Amino acid sequence: MHLDSIDRQILRLLQENARISNTALAEAVGLSPNPLAQRLKKLEGRGVIQGYTVRINPEMVDRGTLAFVGIKQLDHQTASHHSFLEEVAGLPEVIEVHHVAGEEDFLLKVAVRDMRAYEHFLLERLARIPGLDRVRTVFVLSTPVSGAPLPIGGAEE
Repeated sequence: MHLDSIDRQILRLLQENARISNTALAEAVGLSPNPLAQRLKKLEGRGVIQGYTVRINPEMVDRGTLAFVGIKQLDHQTASHHSFLEEVAGLPEVIEVHHVAGEEDFLLKVAVRDMRAYEHFLLERLARIPGLDRVRTVFVLSTPVSGAPLPIGGAEE
């Protein structure tokens, strides 16, 4: 999709502060409020802007143990793929699912209270999903960089 310099500037500013008022955003990009609203609606309608979210500190909501869980499936049939995705979509501990290339087929980001909660998640929930060949867990010690803005370059990139 073609994004002009104003669209890119809007996206950069929204990534910095999604709560910026339309008036302030319009002023920052040199538009009046109505043309800005039309651009936002177009960016949303085309799926460039997928939503406006808030970042929550996991420790403050009793989800301070983060893990990345690599999943290798027994087979790579489309039905197995869809079945796995349906199963993990219902697990509240799973906050991201990535279909990946390499040693594993999927990479899950999991947020739990503590190691005991992870053990319960692993043994009572994840391991019961049919078709898993291997599960590999990497625990997060710290997160020095999180929520960095997506680079919004120019047409030359």
